[in-house]
Amino acid sequence: MTEAPLFKGTFSPGSETLPRLLMYLHTSGRTGTLCVSSGAVAKKLYLRQGEAVFASSNSREDWLGVALVKAGKITLQQFEYSTEVMQKGGKRHGAVLVELGYITPKELFWAVKFQVREIIYSMFEYDRAGYEFVEGDIPEEVITLLMSMGSLIYEGAGRIDNLIRIKEELPPTWTVLQLNDDPLRLFQSVQFSVKDKRILSLVDGKRTIKQVIEDSCLNSFEAMKIVYVFWAIGILTEKKSEAGNISVDVLFLKPYGDQKEEFEARVSAIHEKLGQLGPRELLGVPETADLAAIRDSYYRLAREFHPDRVFDAEDQHLRDKLVEIFGAVKNAYLSLSASLSVVEDAFSLGPDSAVSGGQTGPEPEGQSMPDSTRAPESADSAGPANAGIDMLREAVRLDPSDPAGWRILALALSEADGFSEEAEGAMLEAIRLNPLESDCYLELGLIYLKGGRTGEAKRQFEKSLVLDPENKRALEQRGRLAD
Repeated sequence: MTEAPLFKGTFSPGSETLPRLLMYLHTSGRTGTLCVSSGAVAKKLYLRQGEAVFASSNSREDWLGVALVKAGKITLQQFEYSTEVMQKGGKRHGAVLVELGYITPKELFWAVKFQVREIIYSMFEYDRAGYEFVEGDIPEEVITLLMSMGSLIYEGAGRIDNLIRIKEELPPTWTVLQLNDDPLRLFQSVQFSVKDKRILSLVDGKRTIKQVIEDSCLNSFEAMKIVYVFWAIGILTEKKSEAGNISVDVLFLKPYGDQKEEFEARVSAIHEKLGQLGPRELLGVPETADLAAIRDSYYRLAREFHPDRVFDAEDQHLRDKLVEIFGAVKNAYLSLSASLSVVEDAFSLGPDSAVSGGQTGPEPEGQSMPDSTRAPESADSAGPANAGIDMLREAVRLDPSDPAGWRILALALSEADGFSEEAEGAMLEAIRLNPLESDCYLELGLIYLKGGRTGEAKRQFEKSLVLDPENKRALEQRGRLAD
């Protein structure tokens, strides 16, 4: 059954963009229909577990026959005659083309996939368009095609030739970029060109966008466009710390290849035990493991069980299992890292290193921080525990657009005494930046519940379940309140 819209608005360079929205729907494994409309033209993209499976359009320009003419597979005369036959007989255009001998049944499958891809690519041409994502089962009549979301975004963003739009959607050219080693941004099926690899090799965590473009020896617009594509996919991200920059090699996933039986057996064994494994058991780390060890284990397992490793596999059940394992590994990492970050930061800094309220130095020009980053006047800001919180405040001050940072800050604040109001503000900011994350609503509800605000807590648990009806923690909390 189709639910109410989860995401609705207008694409524009200064706000939401299609590449970013598609990346979110992909990494969060959403199933539903995304409609993009401009004037009378409406195009729909159907997703299952975050992967694109089909697309449709009400524009004549997106007809199957038009796509085949453009691809040089049929002539204009054949298109006109087959269209006439189709309109008289009431059959689908593809079936008519096969009956007339213009294409073979095998070519028809290629043609449909080509048409669908072209519809999706055409969505990227809109710099301003309305959009609405409705989560729920997709229509049964929709043909399921195997298409990599990473490749679709890579190719679609690559077709954008509007210089002003690219500049507006990219960060300022003085921004220092680094390679994103988050396993969620790995795509086995994306094929990088020589020029792509040249750009990636220049991103070392030290060069700015301007320097990468200048050092590439490419046409400046061509270089900027490549940077934009990788920024849109999420392979490049703004540098957030002084940690060493990763190697380009981590961006490539290895298919399971000759070790098929061994890999599938391991996947099945872990999948069967998912409900019985706690976060540490799943990640394979001891109670004494620190954040670095937990992070290393997460990256190793996430790469090993990344769904895109079996992108071309015919066994859909194998991919479904990997989707569940990958999600469980990610949640285990988020849970452990959120609970440990405050403790490790506190003991590494010591009481004398506390940053007062996270307000060191001037705020970035043109940015105003939400009040949730200010420590409450009644709270004692001294001591090791608060030093860890202050460091998290500083992190969100330096990167106020990262919802994960606000979420971790909120979780840390919720565990300390006297910070409930600030914890609420931080989690609300995380929700504002990422309104489709089910766990954020759940965790906001827990903050309310701790403060005795039962009614508000229940409403947040309900919102969490609208986004993810199978969220076990939200179901458990709602059940407790109903008892």
